This record gives sequence, structure tokens and C-alpha cells, in this order.
Amino acid sequence: MRPAFGPSIRARLLPEFAGDSVDLGTTNRGNPRHVAICLDLIANRQLVGMHIGFQLSADPAWDMLLDLYVWEHRGRDIAISSLASAANVPATTARACIQTMIELGWFYRQRDSGDGRRIYIRLTDKAHSALAAIFDEIGDRMSI
Repeated sequence: MRPAFGPSIRARLLPEFAGDSVDLGTTNRGNPRHVAICLDLIANRQLVGMHIGFQLSADPAWDMLLDLYVWEHRGRDIAISSLASAANVPATTARACIQTMIELGWFYRQRDSGDGRRIYIRLTDKAHSALAAIFDEIGDRMSI
């Protein structure tokens, strides 16, 4: 049995990046309220994992959706290996989850224009719309 995965360093650092400016020339699809809620959800997921174990709280699809949302808002490119770390799952599990999310229309692959061997994962419009609705409802319920 594989040991429990520890919290990803990147996820723990996400809140520190909340105040950073977004890279110019990138598509900034997130709004500040949504990003704040997303960061809070990521922090909560990490807290649960640290206390009960990541193997008991694994939800790679949700963790990847949240991670991609924040990093796309930040104007950063995310590769498969990075998503595995964000979801605290092995690379094989991440690849299978990513493939399912692509088939269901939540993610898509995009080749790096500078290095065609590198492939980034992106959220589809469907994913952005669903996450915006989720974040709006959470914000309304919590008066954020």
C-alpha cells in the first residue's frame, strides 16, 4: 500500500500568491471573489488531508479543478505532473483522472507553442461556468 501523500507545497503557497498581479497578456477568467473562495477551498482540502490522511480524503478531480482555476487566473501553465502534486495522488491516478475529465469535457490539452513536447492542461468553458456558479453560491451562502 502506498503511503499517504503529504500536502503539496504549491497548494500551501497558493494563498500567498492571492495578492500577486496577474501576468499581462494572459486570459484572466477568474474574478477576485471566486479566486478567494477557491483558495479557501484548497486550504480546507489540505487541512482535511493533513488531519485524516490524503488517502481518505482523495478527490483528485475536484482538487485539479480548483488548482487549475487558480493557476489559470494567475496566468500560469500547468502540466500533468503538477496536477498530480496538487491532488496528492500518484501520476498514474492523475493521468487517468485527467483523461476522464477530458472525455467529459471539463479539461483539454494544449501543446506548448515553444516546445511541442510539453502539454498543458486547461479548463474548458464548461468548467469555468460550473466553477463560477459554485463559487457564487458558496459566496452567497457565506456572505463573502
